[in-house]
Amino acid sequence: MVQRELRKSFRSIKGIILSVLTVAGGGGLAMLFAQSDEIRQKRMHDKDISPEMLIEAKKHFFGWWFMDEKTGEHLQTAPGLIFSLFAVSLVLMPGVVLLLGFDSVSADRQHKTVRYWTVRSRRSSYIIGKWLGLWATCGIVALGMHLLIWVVCLVRGEGAFADIVGWGFRFWAASMPILGMWCAVSVFISSLMRIPIIALLTTAGTFFLWWLLYIPFWFRGHHDIEVIEAPSAMCFIFPNFYDRYILSPQVGQFLTGLALCFGFAAAMLASSSALFAKRDV
Repeated sequence: MVQRELRKSFRSIKGIILSVLTVAGGGGLAMLFAQSDEIRQKRMHDKDISPEMLIEAKKHFFGWWFMDEKTGEHLQTAPGLIFSLFAVSLVLMPGVVLLLGFDSVSADRQHKTVRYWTVRSRRSSYIIGKWLGLWATCGIVALGMHLLIWVVCLVRGEGAFADIVGWGFRFWAASMPILGMWCAVSVFISSLMRIPIIALLTTAGTFFLWWLLYIPFWFRGHHDIEVIEAPSAMCFIFPNFYDRYILSPQVGQFLTGLALCFGFAAAMLASSSALFAKRDV
């Protein structure tokens, strides 16, 4: 099932468009970040900012961004371009999940091809296979975008090879549990619909409302860059919020983040399987 989903995603017209968007998006982001970084470095040179002062500023910024001083201290040596892509990719990934996952189950239900799979395997295995396939596909797309940024950083001499690849891989890996949550929601909604276009609109509306609910509470905790505030309880309803746990240097917080991400995904898949088992396919 997972191999079938990967082949379907990358060999279809949707897969070709996806590949083009990956290269164009990653390349565009790389050029944009590189240009902004040149402006930043020029301003630093004009203001005579030392590397030590820059690291201290990054430490405070990351602590403010993730609402945790220890995480800020842990990430203070991370290349700025690598982090920028990580932050932007978390915003873009729901859109990729939407485009790739809206018809993951609904298309099979519409054409009644799901009957072929449910004869050979359990419906729960079918749902999990769909989720794994979507998760793997979106993870490959994200990795492609990250790789382009790594190349740009290496060409520009942003740091040593080991630092760029090490931090780059770490940020990409940190995005994967969060990506799994988005994929689980997409599969859940798709499994409820028989018509793909309705699944697309429903998933898009759900994602949009989710963002709309989260953003005010995020800004409430980040209104003053000089102050590191505790997050609002409402922030915990949103998948992207858990990046601060997965990137935390504290083992307890890291494991908590993983448990919450995969626990949420498991709950969504269990609900999908239970509802899907009662439907006539």
